[in-house]
Amino acid sequence: MPDDEKSEKPERAESLSNPPTHNEMENTQAPVAPGTAHSLGNSISSSCESDLADEFDSRMAFGELLHVSISRATTHFQSIQRAHSRQQPYGDEEQAAEAGAEGFNLNSWLRGRQAEEGPPFAKRFGLVFKDLSIYGANVSNRHISTLITPFWKLIKNSYRGFGILQLFTGMSNKRQLLHNISGEVKEGEMLLVLGRPGSGCSTLLRVMGNHRKTYTKITGTVSYGGLEPSEVRRHYRGEVAYNQEDDMHFPTLTVRKTLEFAIKCKTPSRQVLNDPEGYRRDMLDMLLDMYGLTSCADTIVGNAFLRGISGGERKRVSIAEQVASGASIEVWDGSTKGLDSSSALDYVRSLRINADILQKSIIATIYQASESIYKLFDKVMVIDEGRQLYFGPANQAVAYFERIGIEKPPRQTTSDFLTGLTRLNERRVISGWEGSVPETAQDFERLWLDSPEYHTMLSDVSAFEDQLQRDGRGQELREFVDRTKMGTGKMHLRRKSPYTTTFVFQLRQLLKREWEIFTGNHAEIIFKFFYNIAFAIIVGTLYIRLPRDTSSYFTRGGVLFFALLFNSLTSMAEIPRAVTGRQVVYKHKALAMYHPAALSLAQTVVDMPFMVFQIIIFGSILYWATYLQRTGGHFLAFLLYLYMGCLCLTAFFRLVGNISPNVDIGHTISGISLLFLILYVGYLIRPGYMHHYFKWIYWTNPLAYGFKALVSNEYRDINFPCASSSLIPRGPGIGIANQVCTIIGSNPGELRVRGRDYLERTYNIYVDDQWKDFIAVVCYWIVFVLLIALTMEFVEYGNTGYTVNVYKRRRPNIDKLIASSDVESADGSNNGSEGSNMFADIPESGPTDEQITLGTTYTWKNVNYTVPVKGGERQLLHEVSGYIKPGTMTALMGSSGAGKTTLLDALSQRKTIGKLEGEMLMNGAPQPVSFRRITGYCEQLDVHNPYATVREALRFSAALRRSAKVSTTDRERYVEYVIKLLSLSDISDCLIGDPESSQGISLEERKRLTIGVELVAKPKILFLDEPTSGLDAQASYSIVQFMRKLAADGQTILCTIHQPSALLFEQFDRLLLLVRGGRTVYFGDLGKDAHKLIEYYEKNGADKCAPSANPAEYILDVVGNKSRDIDWAQIWNDSQEKSHIVAEVDRINQLKLDGGSPDADAELDSSRKYAQLLPFQIQIVTMRMFRSHWRDQQYNLTRLALQIICALAVGFSFIKTGNSTVDTQSKVFAIFETAVLSILVINQVQPQFLRQRLYYSRETSTNQYGWEAFSFAIIVTEWPFAIFCNTVFFVCFYWLVGLNSLTDRTGYFYIAYILLGLFSVSLGQAIAAFSPNDVVASMLNPIFTTMMTLFCGVTIPYTQMPHFWRSWMYWLSPYTYYIEGAITNDLHQTPIRCKTRELFSFAPAGSQSCVQFAGDWIASASGYIQDLDATGNCEYCPYAVGDQFYKELNWSFNHRWRNWCILLGFTLFNIFFTVFMTRIYKVNKR
Repeated sequence: MPDDEKSEKPERAESLSNPPTHNEMENTQAPVAPGTAHSLGNSISSSCESDLADEFDSRMAFGELLHVSISRATTHFQSIQRAHSRQQPYGDEEQAAEAGAEGFNLNSWLRGRQAEEGPPFAKRFGLVFKDLSIYGANVSNRHISTLITPFWKLIKNSYRGFGILQLFTGMSNKRQLLHNISGEVKEGEMLLVLGRPGSGCSTLLRVMGNHRKTYTKITGTVSYGGLEPSEVRRHYRGEVAYNQEDDMHFPTLTVRKTLEFAIKCKTPSRQVLNDPEGYRRDMLDMLLDMYGLTSCADTIVGNAFLRGISGGERKRVSIAEQVASGASIEVWDGSTKGLDSSSALDYVRSLRINADILQKSIIATIYQASESIYKLFDKVMVIDEGRQLYFGPANQAVAYFERIGIEKPPRQTTSDFLTGLTRLNERRVISGWEGSVPETAQDFERLWLDSPEYHTMLSDVSAFEDQLQRDGRGQELREFVDRTKMGTGKMHLRRKSPYTTTFVFQLRQLLKREWEIFTGNHAEIIFKFFYNIAFAIIVGTLYIRLPRDTSSYFTRGGVLFFALLFNSLTSMAEIPRAVTGRQVVYKHKALAMYHPAALSLAQTVVDMPFMVFQIIIFGSILYWATYLQRTGGHFLAFLLYLYMGCLCLTAFFRLVGNISPNVDIGHTISGISLLFLILYVGYLIRPGYMHHYFKWIYWTNPLAYGFKALVSNEYRDINFPCASSSLIPRGPGIGIANQVCTIIGSNPGELRVRGRDYLERTYNIYVDDQWKDFIAVVCYWIVFVLLIALTMEFVEYGNTGYTVNVYKRRRPNIDKLIASSDVESADGSNNGSEGSNMFADIPESGPTDEQITLGTTYTWKNVNYTVPVKGGERQLLHEVSGYIKPGTMTALMGSSGAGKTTLLDALSQRKTIGKLEGEMLMNGAPQPVSFRRITGYCEQLDVHNPYATVREALRFSAALRRSAKVSTTDRERYVEYVIKLLSLSDISDCLIGDPESSQGISLEERKRLTIGVELVAKPKILFLDEPTSGLDAQASYSIVQFMRKLAADGQTILCTIHQPSALLFEQFDRLLLLVRGGRTVYFGDLGKDAHKLIEYYEKNGADKCAPSANPAEYILDVVGNKSRDIDWAQIWNDSQEKSHIVAEVDRINQLKLDGGSPDADAELDSSRKYAQLLPFQIQIVTMRMFRSHWRDQQYNLTRLALQIICALAVGFSFIKTGNSTVDTQSKVFAIFETAVLSILVINQVQPQFLRQRLYYSRETSTNQYGWEAFSFAIIVTEWPFAIFCNTVFFVCFYWLVGLNSLTDRTGYFYIAYILLGLFSVSLGQAIAAFSPNDVVASMLNPIFTTMMTLFCGVTIPYTQMPHFWRSWMYWLSPYTYYIEGAITNDLHQTPIRCKTRELFSFAPAGSQSCVQFAGDWIASASGYIQDLDATGNCEYCPYAVGDQFYKELNWSFNHRWRNWCILLGFTLFNIFFTVFMTRIYKVNKR
């Protein structure tokens, strides 16, 4: 190794182990990039590192203890490599001698490049990219899509040849995202990629992480240690890891279980390890210790909805998991979003450990990186507009740009300086360079390409490429990685697998993990347990003790059919579950931790034990209560068949969920599938009556085979006597010899009917095929399981990696608004007509008394806040006092857990749980009713309706929050003013979109919109929670500067901030500083260069602050330095400064009270919770809701598709029914199916309701509108879309089936079906209104839909129901009224004529004719005899007219309008219940 490199390593160790203080940072150079022989051995063995690392472990940064310990990591690593690396035989004695007696030596492996001797987690990869250009789809001039857009595009594309012309002409539809990017990252190096949002950083990092499929074209070279991207993707996928900003984990697993699983999945083979179990144990301890996770190891990870570890800890779990995966190249995209300064530094130090100790190549992009973070990187790349501006050593970047005329301000961090180079109004040009410095990204790129640094970089790239070739690095990596894989000794094919462990090993580990996830969800297990018991009791008692005669033949089939149907409906909950959990699976697949196919098998296996338990409980209760065949063999077969059917259907719906890109499409596919499964099960439509073009569905329907196996098991040994009501004719002197049982399968003159005959003649089911049918179900289950495995293995859904703007086709005419008189003079300022002049010149000491009197003040004194926790209460805020004045900006700072957001929520009246105490006064008086409306609160999460444009969102907020006395013109004029101030003019008519999709505005633009939504309301006080989170330094500075401008206009501002640079910090006038426990350690003015703040701490014992230090970082370090043993909270409580603050609070309040009472209009406006009256709220909210639905193609087009497909499916299944008995039965089942279809509508509307409720919860927190307006809007907006979809269904269905064509009958069915559609929508919304998410809603749906289907009178007639259920539950089923009305409407006075095979024959006694033998009986019985004069066989048809058919069901044609009104009543009840739950249900509890 060259001497310069040897001397470099201790220097790096020192910088890592004992980072420079803030006083030293400005003068400290970043570490020099290591050379090609960057030695891991020196990095580990350096005594300098060991000594200084121990010292660092007790140090802090930014007021927080640093959890990442380099010394412990080094020690653990050395211990693991010595204990577990297997010594390998060498090829000759010289090599063996070099190895020495102690076994494997990592140093010798790196120097000698003996891949066979490397430990399983240190591989020499390195990354080279040369002339890399990336292209995406050309989306210029793209417009917002609506429901008619697909039809318009179909017409437009038809005469354009559907794109075929483009194939032959070579017309390009690409846009270039990145231009000729080059560079290299050696093993052990860290590269920081800097650029503004939208510059192409994420695009570059995705391609570096080998995520290429979303881009249309990629040119240039990318080499991973000599391996091509295609080879890495196929065989070495886990060696390159891409990690996006969101931390995705299974929330119910603990930290220990999460990391333990990752380690097990990447455990190398015994060719490398002596003791795999010991390795796993020690590796887990090392990761927990290395990343400061020991204290939370047994805490669940959690997520946004489930409380677990903190955000910083969750980020460290992501890093540790990626380290455990053994990836050699790590790519981190914006992963410090939402982290405070200390957590961000912890995170980057963790990456530094990965690079130095594990020899990884790391590429990261970080917004607002502090100088401490920047100095941990070896190299930096600057890009803007997809063009490379610089690549090279991090400590030489500033010098390069100073050489071309741009200097770095003294207190600006290097990363902020580099990202702001192309912002002409913010950068600082060196004197004498004016006019000659580059201005655009193209200018910078030209200078870069002509610079010596660029040519040096090209030389380094070429040299590294040559070294890779000379070393045979690619082959070395292949051999080494192949040797770490399990099973390569026995199976040569394993060498081609990207996975370290075998499929069987992965399956074992996944079984353990899935079982832990399953058993960890106690609420779901308990719910399913009681749910199955309850429904088994309900169904069992409904069909209790079925009679042992032929009257139970049809009903027994209904019991068995429902048992299968019940499990079908409950299995549909698999769809949202499959969709919501796939992102974690995608991440693990990219890390090559396990085959997704192994996960699918593990999920299936884990389902089986609980499903056995579930089926035994459900089946036992149902079986013995209904009096099915009471033998052990029949019972066990019933349980087996039901269990297999349940497994099969669960696998089927899980497959649907996995092939669906989202929940909406999943519900549509599952709904259509369920319709066909039910229709062609062989029960509703007998196989002999199925049309040939659909009969193939019956033969491919797994539900049909399950049903056949169940009924075969039940009917095979049955030989019941005919029920007395079924024997005809009846009368004195008529014996069995001259009677027949009116049950299909009976024989004339025989009293008993065999069950197998009934099955054969009714359903074409042969009991001897019972086990064949069961085997068919098993085969289908196996097929579904394999298809799930293949789908999870090869199908992925995700966004494109970049977002595009889509605009309104017709943009509003705003020229008159812009051209009108100046907004500020026409509309007034925030604080009155003189506000603009009054606050233009605020003294350095703060606003004058006159300014305070004219503006808005807010004070709080002795604020305490406690929340209930397990075992008692926890106090989060402790005696906090302070104030904010007009024309000033107050910063709220503190370490993680100090209570910043908690205090902001408390002051802004957002807290909904816990106990809040203390005095909080606005303008010297208690907070008015309108407080939340007249104050603005910009939350950290940017929640907006994705189907609104920027201008529409701003106008919506202004319309509902400005006083009703302000005209529409004035409101909209002020909106245009805010758009201009926030630099949103270019995207004002752009769709906001969803962050998860590829359409919409960027993160920075979304943050500015969040602020704009509050500003258009002209708030008297503006609260902001982390307004700069996730933004680059320039965007953050722009937002803070804008806030400064608002303050200059008299705005009162309180803002929390995590990572303030010196430039940002000096924009604030006052600081409220909290420490853990919500205790105040400072409140007061900052002064120029924060001298008042610094003087306060220095006089109370803090170290001196260097002139070059960032005061914000200095002060966080001071209050967090526990080694000084200074209780800053107590010092503050005892200080004169606090006494002055309390006195100032009292003075401000008295000043406001003495300033005179407000005018009558202002007082009246303050007394109103909402600015606008309810009718206006309803109008605005409903218009917005309707516009959102109109633009939501996915939701409404899938609804329409569902109705059309279902209408045609049912229509063609029952096409042109006649007037025979079977045709009449088919009409009944067809109408029954229309009721069942409403279940699918319920599933569809719920995700939309839950999404809209999320936006409502955000907007109602500012009292924009009330629950009445939201309820009206979400309910009424659904109606026109539901009516249109149901009308399309009616047109496709009604005449196709051949229902009654009389005008009044057609009209009744239409309005009844429309009402049923509205009922279904209202029921779905009612269930969603008290559900926290769509998974819970999907689990609740079967409770309601099954009960309605069960008690409607079709599956079991009213007369056969037990009295208990018949007396109340039958009347509570809404389907009862729809089905009775629709069926009697169609069959009333409709003649029925039996076909020959539907007639029942009996022989008259002696030589009598039919009329002589049975005339008296037929005169009082229903039906007719075909030929009354016949003397041979009398052929009897049970029904002569439709009224006789439904009379047995206790239905009447005269009830149809009564039924319609009752169904309307149920619909109204659902609506009222939805409104009620919207009123009381709290979505976001704070």
